Amino acid sequence: MEENGAGHAADAAAFPGKADARHRPSPAFSLVLLLLVAAVAYVGSAGLDQSLRAARGEGAPGVFTVSALSCVQHPGHESCTCHGRYTPDSGGETRGVYLHAAGRDTCREGEEIPAADVGAANRVYGPDGSREWILSSVLLAGSAAAVGGLTVTWVRHVRVLTRAGR
Repeated sequence: MEENGAGHAADAAAFPGKADARHRPSPAFSLVLLLLVAAVAYVGSAGLDQSLRAARGEGAPGVFTVSALSCVQHPGHESCTCHGRYTPDSGGETRGVYLHAAGRDTCREGEEIPAADVGAANRVYGPDGSREWILSSVLLAGSAAAVGGLTVTWVRHVRVLTRAGR
């Protein structure tokens, strides 16, 4: 075996189709990648509308009344969940939810916090809004980049085949 790459050149000369096959994109891998990218894009787009409304502070205004706080210590930070009941200002039905992005300092039992319901089934957002849209945007941009990269790979492959056939 030669380590300087001369063996590959000899193989390409002796077997012309072998060199092309080595650089040919895999249809199976491309299909699996497209399915994974579609799943990631779906996750990214599923809550994008709610995330954008929460970021802008849009939604049905109301009051969140704190009933409990549960926190978990992670290396480097603490993650808290503020449970309670949300009552819309419009006088609708009160329901049990959690307050998104609440911490120990903002969530004290019995406290009433202005909140907005943007349509999520189990959570409402405080007056500071939310930055969830950032994750959704990153997932969508990454999906677009992956599809673009795969497209470029296949276009290059087709061009090489077209030029070889002339």
